[in-house]
Amino acid sequence: MSISVIIPAYNEAAGIASTLEDVQRFVPDAEVIVVDDGSADGTGEIAAATGARVIRHRTNRGYGAALKTGIRAAHSERIVLFDADGQHRAHHIPALVALLEDFDLVVGERTNAYRVAGARLPGKIILGWVVNVLGGTSIKDINCGFRAAQREELTRILPLLPDGFSFSTTSTLAYLKLGRGVGFTPVETRHRVGKSTVNPLRDGYRTIMLIVRLMALFDPLRVFLPVAIGLVTLGVVYGTYMMIVKGAGIPVGAMVFITTGMVSFLLGVVCDQISALRLERYAE
Repeated sequence: MSISVIIPAYNEAAGIASTLEDVQRFVPDAEVIVVDDGSADGTGEIAAATGARVIRHRTNRGYGAALKTGIRAAHSERIVLFDADGQHRAHHIPALVALLEDFDLVVGERTNAYRVAGARLPGKIILGWVVNVLGGTSIKDINCGFRAAQREELTRILPLLPDGFSFSTTSTLAYLKLGRGVGFTPVETRHRVGKSTVNPLRDGYRTIMLIVRLMALFDPLRVFLPVAIGLVTLGVVYGTYMMIVKGAGIPVGAMVFITTGMVSFLLGVVCDQISALRLERYAE
């Protein structure tokens, strides 16, 4: 069975050659596509010299956007997504691809100490809990970028997926919510080659926004219902206090809180229906 290995790369000159050599060693017949996402360090040139098919973005469009470009350009029936920084080990590729006989998506589950940077651990724990609640299952490694899927199926859901770093997490959850079979297999990782781009403040903000986005996309009422209940409760408590303790009429502020809460609930119901229709469209 033919395989296309998609490698998104942004300023990965330090590790792209060794990554490609590793892939070519274990899957020599695979189509290897490197998507140079606006690199300024010659990543694309190094990849081309190593024998990969290189597709270039003029500007940095994001991890997810690079993957989408590679997936759409692939010619093989089975897709493997692989990082350019040297962390993933190519000898696991045949095992991931073999599991596609039983699953629609196969995700690597990192087993060693390199899987989480310390500064990002709290956010990953919270994000992991949210994904497990939304997905209705226990997932040990929610955002490993090393994965395999059928090209046709993955291409169909690309409009659901983001252009940014959250592509991996969102795609896993999308497959689960669409009722597709998702399998996990242990994979070893290594220290990345080159400089890490971890920024606690930036990544913390991005993690929070990802949590909100996932909940809004796949289960909007989990976002809107708590907000609605909180606002209505605040309005009722404030209004009761002003009327009983202060002897005043119903304050305008209380009515604003209650009305906003009711609107939030109705908006959540509408968004929930839109989400259900959207997921149903891709589930067909």
